[in-house]
Amino acid sequence: MTRSRKTEGIAKDVAQAVPSIADNVAPDAASGEGVEDGPHEEDLVPGWLALLVLVLLLAVTAAGGFVLRGVLTRGKQATPATVSEETWKAAVKRDPEDIEARLNLAYAYQQQQRWDEALKQYEEVLKRDPKNLAAMYNRGVTLLAEGKPKEAEAALWDVLKEAPDHVLAAKTLGELYLSQKHYKSALFTVEPVLKSQPQYADLQYIAGYASEQLGKREAAIAYYRAALKYAPDMTEAKEGLKRLEASQ
Repeated sequence: MTRSRKTEGIAKDVAQAVPSIADNVAPDAASGEGVEDGPHEEDLVPGWLALLVLVLLLAVTAAGGFVLRGVLTRGKQATPATVSEETWKAAVKRDPEDIEARLNLAYAYQQQQRWDEALKQYEEVLKRDPKNLAAMYNRGVTLLAEGKPKEAEAALWDVLKEAPDHVLAAKTLGELYLSQKHYKSALFTVEPVLKSQPQYADLQYIAGYASEQLGKREAAIAYYRAALKYAPDMTEAKEGLKRLEASQ
């Protein structure tokens, strides 16, 4: 039950408990039968009572929201990740061999930055399916987020060995090498993917920036222009091209 529907239900109960002015008017107004000149003083709801009902209604509604939240999340604030976590934990409990459930549970942990728990689930998947690319890639990303670049690098290369055209692995690894100023490694990582999939502007930019830092001016210009061909609004590529063209 959503909070708004619960509020409507409470309001309905309160309305039934407190008589309204309309209850004192006969339904057959056209015939004049039972029509009163106006509500009697004794039929009116005292102002203090109406105010009290309103305050109680608001208090119950507010409390109801917190109670409902607590029921759904066992005292934790509900987020898509925590709701997903509970769903997939139940699925894994029902069937420990359900790889998709384990992948989804791992990703729910990953979204909450619970790196160790995410890694444990990805490793459980890989025990059952050693070449599962989703688990391999996300394991690498999780290791990187956890501050383990060497382990992440190895994990991402495992992905590229299994799937040489894996764009996300190439991008993540290429960005890692740029951050480490390992420009030759960045080029080595992204160039094979660009040969078969040139439409990825992020990879074109990585190649362009790495080439620029290595003094390969013409190659860098070509990569930056390719990046802008597929992503005309890419600010980094525009700035890189502007730098190189200004130095002519």
